[in-house]
Amino acid sequence: MIMKIKRLDFRAFRNNEHFQCQTEFKTLVEEFNPTTLKLNPLFSDNYLPLYVAEDEALVKIIKNSFTDERGDADRQRDQTFRGLVDTVNAGLNHFDAEVKEAARKLKIVFDAFGNVAQLPQNEETSAIYNLEQELTDKHADNIAKLGIAPWLNKLKADNQAYEALVTGGYEEEATKTELKAKTTRTEIDKVVRQIIERVEALIVIEGETAYAEFVRRLNLQFDKYANTLAQRQGAAKAKREKEKEPEGDEPIGSGAIPPKQY
Repeated sequence: MIMKIKRLDFRAFRNNEHFQCQTEFKTLVEEFNPTTLKLNPLFSDNYLPLYVAEDEALVKIIKNSFTDERGDADRQRDQTFRGLVDTVNAGLNHFDAEVKEAARKLKIVFDAFGNVAQLPQNEETSAIYNLEQELTDKHADNIAKLGIAPWLNKLKADNQAYEALVTGGYEEEATKTELKAKTTRTEIDKVVRQIIERVEALIVIEGETAYAEFVRRLNLQFDKYANTLAQRQGAAKAKREKEKEPEGDEPIGSGAIPPKQY
């Protein structure tokens, strides 16, 4: 049987995993010498520039200032929202009956909107805007009695600051970087497949002797990453199945057939 190189679904890798796999692949080819393996100019002219491009794109993703700034702005508005909710809840115990009633009415609004800080970031922006509009348009008296206008103004300002980051060009730059990384990954995967096919063709033509150890080592590398993917996919499947399970046991006398005990 002719020696074969195992295949990997590189598309399933996370960015860091993909680059690490490429780094190990590159190191192995260089250890066995691409010229000796007869992989040049495919390796030197096609693969290496793409490897450098992927490295640069990954560094930009990791150091993306927009991600950090957006995260800070999101945490700030979350903190303000929680402070506002705590202030309303504290008003429920106020000694003044009018203040206490104002807090009760406002809590009804907050309960209707729920914990907006737990929403996805873009949804949270809309939810905070709608909450602020609802409160200022329909509950001005209660806001004044409870004295939460400064909190509400701060929440509005924090939400606008977050939105300004998203619409200020940072999001577009981050999206371009992600797209470039995705495109580069697709291109480098194609070259890797070409290299694999070339090695296998050379084995058919020249025999296994010059390539046996290289293929053995490469297959070990690919096995390691294949196992990583399999474990993650298995964990994801188990999680999905668990989420589908009904909560609690069937009540006694429900007519359900109990599971067989082993």
